Amino acid sequence: MEFTQYLLQPALFTELPPRWEEIFGRRAPLAVEIGFGNGEFLVEMAKNYAEWDWVGFETSLTCIVKTGRKLAQSGIQNVRLLLLDGKFGLRELFPDGSVLRVHVNFPCPWPKSRHAERRLVDEDFAQTLRAVLLPQGEFHLVTDALWYAEEAARKLSEAGLGVQGPFPLSEGGPGTRYERKWRSRGLSIWGLVASSLTPGKVERIAEGAMPHAKVAVKFCPERVRALSGLKEVWPEGAFVVKEVFLSPEGKTALLRTFSSDRGFSQHFFIVVSEYGDGLLVQLDSASVPFRTPAVKRAVFSVAKALEAG
Repeated sequence: MEFTQYLLQPALFTELPPRWEEIFGRRAPLAVEIGFGNGEFLVEMAKNYAEWDWVGFETSLTCIVKTGRKLAQSGIQNVRLLLLDGKFGLRELFPDGSVLRVHVNFPCPWPKSRHAERRLVDEDFAQTLRAVLLPQGEFHLVTDALWYAEEAARKLSEAGLGVQGPFPLSEGGPGTRYERKWRSRGLSIWGLVASSLTPGKVERIAEGAMPHAKVAVKFCPERVRALSGLKEVWPEGAFVVKEVFLSPEGKTALLRTFSSDRGFSQHFFIVVSEYGDGLLVQLDSASVPFRTPAVKRAVFSVAKALEAG
């Protein structure tokens, strides 16, 4: 599977943010594309700016495979791909003042007001840009929705970034399938460029040790089954144990769990197993979620519930 040489699994990184110069095997300017789709833009930019290292975020495995194949066919070595929400990835995987360029082409504008919180460019994203962009770094947004570009420009400006645009974009340069589609219909394409005027700081949440807890109680299948539905919600996160699976011998359990941290969702398993005279509660090594506050809280809350009986 030729695309796998480009695919990174950041949840397996031993440290966050990672050392990108070790990943790419050189020290070079870093550029990011969030939501690269079928990869046309990313592949062409990687060719045109071969002296830069490119990191692409996408949530579609199909897009990862298609883009990886294009990269392999072109012999491109300065790109890495991540199956990960780019908003989360940009904040958690890049140190302050490390990124030269961030590109976003035709993000879903989520036009309905009830979906406004799903839009990419918000206060948190703007603060992330302020933090991770180099002093000469830039954020480039391309969209067919003028109202969305205007809203993004306002939010970026309010966060302290310098903004140029929105402005109409003429044809030329690397494009995308969406751009060709909209232009064929005679629609206008809009762009904006934002830069960090002053360095910013952002709180990163996916750091720290792997959570685990020891509980001084015996394994009780009924007590473990009762964990199904365990749920906690707080202002910046939540978790819920969706389902409990017991091993045939009844001495180990897998808890299928969902968590959310500031809108970043993860599905993972918590293992409850016998350990000496008690129990060990830890993350299952096969699911490997990011160690966010909600994930850690889920592990420790399961342990607390078992201890309380």
